[in-house]
Amino acid sequence: MKDIVTSFGAWIQALCDKNPEKARKWLTTGYRAKNLQLKLAPGKLTTKSAQMVAVQTMNSMIAPLAHPDKAAMVSLFLPCEPLQVLGLSPYSCEGFGCFLSGTQAEGAFLRYAESEGLPETFCSYHKIFIGAAEKGLMPKPRFILSTTLACDANMLTFRRLAEYFDVPHFMVDVPYRTDQSAVDYVADQLRDMVAFLEQQTGQKLSQSALEETVARSNRSLANYHRYMTLKADKCIPCEMTGEMFAAFALHILLGTPETEAFTLQCLKDVEQAAPAEGVRLLWHHTTPFWVAPLRQVTDFNRDVQIVGCDMCFEGIQPAFSADPYQAMAQRVVYSAFNGPVSRRIEKGVEAARQLKADGAVWFCHWGCKHTLGGAQLAKETFEAAGIPTLVLDGDGCDRSHGGEGQLATRMEAFVELLKQGKGGQT
Repeated sequence: MKDIVTSFGAWIQALCDKNPEKARKWLTTGYRAKNLQLKLAPGKLTTKSAQMVAVQTMNSMIAPLAHPDKAAMVSLFLPCEPLQVLGLSPYSCEGFGCFLSGTQAEGAFLRYAESEGLPETFCSYHKIFIGAAEKGLMPKPRFILSTTLACDANMLTFRRLAEYFDVPHFMVDVPYRTDQSAVDYVADQLRDMVAFLEQQTGQKLSQSALEETVARSNRSLANYHRYMTLKADKCIPCEMTGEMFAAFALHILLGTPETEAFTLQCLKDVEQAAPAEGVRLLWHHTTPFWVAPLRQVTDFNRDVQIVGCDMCFEGIQPAFSADPYQAMAQRVVYSAFNGPVSRRIEKGVEAARQLKADGAVWFCHWGCKHTLGGAQLAKETFEAAGIPTLVLDGDGCDRSHGGEGQLATRMEAFVELLKQGKGGQT
């Protein structure tokens, strides 16, 4: 299977140089084939919820490729419920960065983006997408919606793409402070965003439908939070990629019936799971799923499990307002990724205790200043709270950075240390 993926990725890159539209059609066909395989023969996926979220995420990648006229490009932390009400598909820049890397088709697009002036230190998820868009592989969206949370690459990426595609762009400014005045400020911008959507589509957004959709989001997040609590005493072997699938479901797909069904299935799966065993790791930031030696340590392993990732739970709050605009604004303003990095670290300590994690991994994705800058403070804070922490440096999707063996070696040593702390038992 690896050889097929490698060959397919190389072919997509080569074909894009000659005929970008044909390459896009074949990429869509390839993703549809993978989606069919996930539905009919999910392989090692150990739970129904893992299968559901993999299919749901794959569908979200296929939709803008197949029907770009119904797609709005979005940044990861943008509340997408208004798009769902209007029947539009979210078109994820970060998502396609992940998927093109998973297709092993990222190299040519990274090189092209750098040749067009993007620095090597720029986030590779964004850089892959920009390269693929400007080489003609990615279709033109109807318009672009983005926020300033939580990546400074957002400010350049979406403005550049709006200019390249020549489409309207609406940006939601998220204040650095975390208080009610910031929530009110963002809620007002979300109302303006809805007015923008109505103008662009010629449709009137139903307030009652929006209320129902946001209420579904709130229930989904509550379900996932409950799942994390129950998971503390259970063993659910999984794979790194699953955490990224869940992150997309709980962000750009939040509010859909499919995401709520996924979170309800999580609760069913955890009820049926075996008692906890092995070393339990809490992951921070994106997962370098392309690093095979690292995946051999963690994927589908009862002795070593990634029990959570802060990309999935950073927006969960104790309670949300009944007003849909306030609730969506609360999610981004009070996100653990907003404000000083100490807020993200505190949320991580809280989650580690909730999940009964034995240790934490802080992954410094190349080009992410927020994560890199907070690494040492995170390690100090976690370890002061009694949670051993490994800081790993790497790239979430750019294979040219290498270091696969070193990442796995450091992870193996860290796991052995945690086993010793548990009395040598796994």
